[in-house]
Amino acid sequence: MARLVPGCLALYKSKAAIVRAVNGDKLEISIAGGSSKSVRPKDIVFLHSGPVSSLPLKDLPEPDCGELAELMGEELLSFGEFLECAYGGNTPEAAWNAWKLLSCGLYFSGDPDSGVRAKPAQDVAAALKALHARESEAAARSALIERIRSGRIDPENDRSAIRELEQVAYGVIENSRLMRDLGMESAPDTAHMLLLKLKCWSDLSDPWPMRAGVEVKAPEFSMDDVPDVERRDQTWLEAYAIDDRGSADPDDAIAYDGTHLLVHVADPDAGLLPGGPADLEARERGENLYLPEGVTPMLPEEATAKFGLGLAETSPAWTFVLDFAGDGRPELLDFFPSMVRVSRHDYDTAQGLFDGPLAGAVPLLERFKDYRRKERALFIRMPEVKVKVIGKDIEVVPIEFSPVREVVAHAMLAAGSAVAQYAAEHEIAMPFVIQAPAELEEIPAEDAALSIMYAARRACAPGVLSPWPGRHAGLGLEPYVRVTSPLRRYADLLAHRQLRRIFRHEAPMTAEEMEAAFAPAEDAGLVRTRLERDVNEFYKIVWFQRHPDWRGEAVAVQQLEGGRCACMIPELAFEFKTRFGNGDLQTGKRYPVELEFADPVTRVCRFRFSRELD
Repeated sequence: MARLVPGCLALYKSKAAIVRAVNGDKLEISIAGGSSKSVRPKDIVFLHSGPVSSLPLKDLPEPDCGELAELMGEELLSFGEFLECAYGGNTPEAAWNAWKLLSCGLYFSGDPDSGVRAKPAQDVAAALKALHARESEAAARSALIERIRSGRIDPENDRSAIRELEQVAYGVIENSRLMRDLGMESAPDTAHMLLLKLKCWSDLSDPWPMRAGVEVKAPEFSMDDVPDVERRDQTWLEAYAIDDRGSADPDDAIAYDGTHLLVHVADPDAGLLPGGPADLEARERGENLYLPEGVTPMLPEEATAKFGLGLAETSPAWTFVLDFAGDGRPELLDFFPSMVRVSRHDYDTAQGLFDGPLAGAVPLLERFKDYRRKERALFIRMPEVKVKVIGKDIEVVPIEFSPVREVVAHAMLAAGSAVAQYAAEHEIAMPFVIQAPAELEEIPAEDAALSIMYAARRACAPGVLSPWPGRHAGLGLEPYVRVTSPLRRYADLLAHRQLRRIFRHEAPMTAEEMEAAFAPAEDAGLVRTRLERDVNEFYKIVWFQRHPDWRGEAVAVQQLEGGRCACMIPELAFEFKTRFGNGDLQTGKRYPVELEFADPVTRVCRFRFSRELD
């Protein structure tokens, strides 16, 4: 402690310090950087007696550490001896520079109090190798950062960096060292924008399925080898599968035998073992995923080839034979596994069928529609489009309303209503679909304005599945179960499985068993529905971005809080919110608009308004 005198050089928390005064058991020190502090002697390490008047001390040329270590051999030197060997003199500058040599820990070990020893040559070699590796890595990292900032990234050699950015963009990782080094927020949108800027992604790169954790590959499991049931031959009566043009999963068809409406439905459950790998995979997926890039089925791809209606000369199916009461309510006269002969048609070309072989079914379904109307069903017609990514192009194709589409939809609803009524009467658990009534002052007319239809849709609660029957207020049906899309929806497949048990006179699933089976599928279906909405909106905004001069019409459909207004562009079924006019847009009015800004990454679109059109 006697060495600690004013003007001596010391260390305080690895910084150079000058002892300015000694006050009993306290030392007043000045620290490199300009601050002063009162400390105890044990808080500092003595380096040199000085005198030192100011900091920082001069940096001296570094000696050849390899030669110095070899000269020291295995001998332990005092710190004073070490600094004299290293710098040829015992000065404050030599002491400070000797401390820096010692503290780097590469060639020497020890401390100013206990002495200094040279490290073994093999340890030094290993340390140098590690140091050079770190320096090389740091240089490579610095070069990578510079390439990214200048937009000159190498897609081949920088693949690992691109993959890290993609993991952030996909929402797989939350923290990215690379983005931190770039001074960027480690967020999916930020990474997405950067990948676009670097041209590692195109504007068609879609991160939403990965962010939602949804599989976009078809199931790898095969359908099970299940013995087929005995089927009733219905090939004597031509049936018709009517879908959108290009539909690849025809799972329902209709026929008319002169008296009754027959609804045939694909029977993929005949190729599944309950609880088997393919069945459990379908349950976890819940339903098909329909994205602009393509369809991801919930069942193995072979299911459609084997059970799709009209894909072969004859097809296995479930047949529901329907009659209609005087008030138009559908009744299930019979149901059975069948073999059917189906021809495929699209909505645009099927009108002739309803003027010909299906003509007798039209008045039956019109009576059913009247029945639903009396039950206060909501006939909501909103603009619809189909968004498709074809190669590098995006198509937004309007789905036109047509009488044929409505008749076919009513046939499927009638089948679901009749099966549900049969199940309720016989106390059979089913995945019934229930929807609470919408809070509406009056039911909108079928030709109501878009703003009225929009308000009615917004007032509708989501439908939920229940093993017990209830009312689907929006459809005007009590009860109701979906049975016509088992290739596309697991709940429909479950309904078929329950019917198969009834048909075979086996014990049906209990309500608890039914709910346990459809609950995971229902949750998965909700995730997929949200994902389909998000992805369709994403590609619509990409479409807008590709058409910066777009002009069209928007309809103000609902006033919102804060002077905002919800608007819809009917031709693209695109909804957006605006503050234009600070709430002065009139609900129901049409306005000319033109695109102002489109950002698919953040899914933001802005439009400029001008005068109203009507």
